[in-house]
Amino acid sequence: MDVKILVKEKNVLELELGTNEQSLAQVLAERLNQDSDVEFAAYKLEHPIASFPRLIVKTKKGDPSKLLLEKLKEIKKEITDFRKQFADIVK
Repeated sequence: MDVKILVKEKNVLELELGTNEQSLAQVLAERLNQDSDVEFAAYKLEHPIASFPRLIVKTKKGDPSKLLLEKLKEIKKEITDFRKQFADIVK
């Protein structure tokens, strides 16, 4: 997946996710909004077929890039744990 940084400022980050899949953008926005350092996190899609999701993050404090990386690590760990549990169940 290609990711393009559209805006990178002190407290604002806007990315274009190079896939038409909205699931990752939605999960990230939800997770980011649960963090007390985040003022706003959302994704938008200009057109359902002809555009890619854009993730927008605005923080109250801290670097939105670092916060996004933390959330990605958390999600990856949860997926890894789920995969292991599922593999144990279906053996």
